[in-house]
Parts: sequence; structure tokens; C-alpha cells
Amino acid sequence: MVSKEMIADIKNSINIVEVIGEVVALTKAGRNFLGLCPFHGEKTPSFNVVEDKQFYHCFGCGKSGDVFKFLEDYRGITFMDAVLVLAERIGIPIEIEQTHASTPKNPHQDLYDIHTEAAKFYHAVLMTTTMGEEAKAYLHQRGLTDDVIQHFQIGLAPKGNSYLYQSVAEKFREDTLMDSGLFNIADNNAVFDAFQNRIMFPLQDDTGRVIAFSGRIWQDKDSDAKGAKYKNSRSTPIFNKSYELYHLDKAKAVMKKQHEVYLMEGFMDVIAAYRAGIENAVASMGTALTREHVQHLGRFTKKVVLTYDGDKAGQAATAKALAELEDMTVEIVKIPNQMDPDEFIQKNSLEDLQDLLTKTRISKIEFLMQHLRPENIENLQAQISFVDQMASLIAKVNSITAQNSYIYKLADLLPDFDYQQIEQAVNQTRLLNRQQQQETTQQSPVLTLPVSKQTSRLIKAESHLLQRMVDYPMILNDYRLREDFQFATPEFESIYQLLKQNGEITPQDLSLQEEAVQQAWYRVLEENLPREVGERELEEVETIREKELLRKESQMISKTIREASHSGDQDQALAELERLIAQKRRME
Repeated sequence: MVSKEMIADIKNSINIVEVIGEVVALTKAGRNFLGLCPFHGEKTPSFNVVEDKQFYHCFGCGKSGDVFKFLEDYRGITFMDAVLVLAERIGIPIEIEQTHASTPKNPHQDLYDIHTEAAKFYHAVLMTTTMGEEAKAYLHQRGLTDDVIQHFQIGLAPKGNSYLYQSVAEKFREDTLMDSGLFNIADNNAVFDAFQNRIMFPLQDDTGRVIAFSGRIWQDKDSDAKGAKYKNSRSTPIFNKSYELYHLDKAKAVMKKQHEVYLMEGFMDVIAAYRAGIENAVASMGTALTREHVQHLGRFTKKVVLTYDGDKAGQAATAKALAELEDMTVEIVKIPNQMDPDEFIQKNSLEDLQDLLTKTRISKIEFLMQHLRPENIENLQAQISFVDQMASLIAKVNSITAQNSYIYKLADLLPDFDYQQIEQAVNQTRLLNRQQQQETTQQSPVLTLPVSKQTSRLIKAESHLLQRMVDYPMILNDYRLREDFQFATPEFESIYQLLKQNGEITPQDLSLQEEAVQQAWYRVLEENLPREVGERELEEVETIREKELLRKESQMISKTIREASHSGDQDQALAELERLIAQKRRME
């Protein structure tokens, strides 16, 4: 496992504002930064990033954490993965301590390993064998240089039943071989390679681990075979085709820098874009765009340039994708003559493709205006339906200038409608939308107080005391000497025990605690106390704490008295009443 000292160095070298700011639009608000919470839907910013203490807290959903916790929750990775991601970000080499208490192995590590082995095998077959020479010549003919082949780690699954199986069978357990999806079993129980005589495109997750493959037919004699042009890995414990995106691991850095991603249909389209100098292109893995794909992309950018095929099927897929991309800024590139980017580059230059992708984009409204335009445009009823469809879309556009432009464009398409008529339809739709929003707002409960304002006096007092222990080791030592002292709040007591034992709370220690303890820790860090400890501050906090504990105990005694009275046990009721009276005197 990575040493605690190394983890502390990584955390101290990172500014949480910069990390979160890459995926959340943050605005300076006093000493802190505010943005829309990435963990729950909201329209009013309640996500607070505290730069001087290097943690975040959402007043809407209560999520809190440091930079490691943010990556864990946002990217769905482990604490140690978050450590490695941040170490790579700042160029700190990781030194692994080999101890008996080391972090458990990833339960799917063998599947990652066998896919890595397979990718190396396929690439080596293509680049270093006689059987790979013809396939490599085919790729060269299509414009792929050795550098491009290397960048995408393209390979060749050889023609034959079990070349890959023979290469890896002795290195992995049988269950790993079968779970990988790289092999099939014949009726006679013989194992054979799932991919044979296909150009192989490895798919990597966004951290760069190989998780699946797509194999493409490349010889004309195979085109008539019953196999599809592309054959993809089946779903496995490490591969979900509804979530993963081809080339995202290499494109994400450019996506963040340029604040956009080109979303394409196929692997060869992404490769064509790369050859034309467009490095921030990705493709879905042989499936329609899903909500999971969009959420995955949304971790890196909020703008998508849809670049699907120019044929009817591609344009229909574009329209369908727009429904999933409602929360993103979207532009569309239409490839001319019903071509895809790969076909376009075969008939035009690399510069032509780059110009097409960067200079000919249209908006979502412009695309839908063309896509939804009825074929029987002279028919009045068809025009009315078309205007109603487009008015609802145009009304959602924020820019009045853009709205006017779209209304003019729409009017030019329709023989029986002018600008004023379409504008009236747009205005009516906008008014109706506003009324519906107002009704929804009135019906929705409003949270007027942040979570921290509703905290009990006991929790406030114990949080106050615990922060002083964190900031002042001498105070912690004083309480260490009080053998009978403990916090009434279980989460604070867990933190206190860590402090007693280690003298500090490290990110690694915190990651091993339950979620409630982690949230309690960030609750303590939120305390905005004066730098200096007041002369009687701790005494006053202790007094509040003791009174609250006595009050809680009194409530429990009162409950016992009621239960004893109801059950007819008058002796117990009287005894508890004497305790309650004594308790009340202590509280005075």
C-alpha cells in the first residue's frame, strides 16, 4: 500500500479547487467557492468548496469530503485509485510498501490482466508476424501509418481456432478465461478464440486499462460470411458497453483543455479524426448513445459535437442522441453525401476533414429544422405540426437573437407562415413553460435552512471541542489524560479514538471509516472558530455539553417513569422520580 507520508504529500500538492473546478463551474464567494452540486440535481448552487481547509460540502444533499473523497464519489473509484490518479496528475512517483496489511487486490484484476495480455498478443501478431503483414498493408492502404496503429494499439486476431488461448491458457485460471469473453466453448467442449481473422481494436476504460475488443472483418472473402462487419466483446464484470466510450482514455485531457468532445459512431471515424489532428474524439461501443454514456462524458466536458454518419440512419441516430444530451451544449457536424468521417477522408484530404469538423457545425435547432421538415411541406396541416414542434424547441433557447434567427429560418421554409405567426407560437409556448415552472416552484418544498443550522446543541458543542483538539495538540493531550472522557456522539468518538491513537487524521485513516464518520469529520472542519482559544471557551463548551447530556438523561428517565406507571410498577416509578428530581437539581 502507499505510505501515509506519500498520501499526505500528494494531498498537500493538490488544490481541491482546481480538481473540482475541472468538472464543476465554481464561482468565488468570499473565501470559498460555490457551484452546482455534481451529486444531486439542483438549480441554485449549494455546493461549497473551502479552499483554505481543502474540502467540500453540499448544503443540499450533505455530501462532504476532501479531494480523494471527491474523486471516489464522482468517478466511482476506490480511495487507492484516487490516490494514484492524483499522484499521476502532479508527477509524484508512487512507492508501494509491501506489507501484510496491503490493500486487497482488485477482485477483477485477473480480467484486466488477461485483456492486457490479449492486446499485446494481437498487436504483436499484426506488427511482427508474416500473417500480420497483409493486414498491416490493408491498414496502410486505408491511410493508417505505423504511428497511428501504435497510438490505438490496433492488432490482428490470427486466422485459427486457438492461437490466443494457447498463448494465455497457462497464465490464468479457467474461470478467468471463461469470464473474459475472449473464448467460446464448442459442442465437444473444446475452447476456441472468440475473435478470428479480424483487425482488433482494444477498448480501454478512462484510466487506460484494456477492458474489451472490437474485431473488424478486413478481407473481401470474409465480407459474405455470416459474421457481422464488427464483432464486439460481450458484457463482462469489467465491460459495460452502455457506459464505456472508445478512445476516452486518450481524449479526456484534450477534452478538458478544449471544453468539448466529438462524439462519433465508429472506431475508424475516431481514427480518421485523429489523423486530421482532432484528438478529442470518442465513439460508443457499437450501441446507441445511452444516459450512462452521457453521464460518463459529463465528467470531462459539458459540450458535445455530434458527428454521426451522413446517411438516413446516422441522422436518425443524431436526433435520438439529442434527446439524451438535453443537459449538454450540443453542436452537429453533417458529413456530406451520406458519408461517415472515415469514408470522407478516403475521398478528401486530412485538411478537408479538419475544416469540416471545426468550421461547418450547426446548432441543435438548425439540425432539427432540417431533420423534422415534412416531406409534404406544401400541406397546411403538416406545416402546423412542424411549427408546433419547432416552437417548443425555439422557446427553450436563452438568446433572443438566436431565437429571432431561427424564426426567420423557419419562416423561409414554410409557404403559409410568416415571421410574426411563428413568433407568436414561440411566445405562447414560452409563456406556458413559465407558468408551469411557477406552479412547480410553488408546489415544491423549499429548504430554507442549511443542514448545519438544524444541528443539536450537543453536536455543536462536541464538534467545537473536537476541532480544538485537532488544531491544538496540547488540548488533545489534556483530554487523553482523562480516562473517563468520551464523546456522546458515536461518530465524534470514533474520530477522537483515531486522534488519541495517531495524533492526526490522515486521508487513508478516514477512507477506512464508515460514511457517517467521514461526514462527521467534515462537519468538524466546517466549524468557523476564532484562531485563538478564549480564556473560558473550553469550560463553557463543557458546560453546554454536560447540560445537554443531563437533559437527554432526564428525557430517558421521564420515559422510564411513564412506562413504569402504565405497567403498574409504582415502586420503580417512584425510584425513577427521585432520580429525575436529583437530575433537575444538578442542571440548575
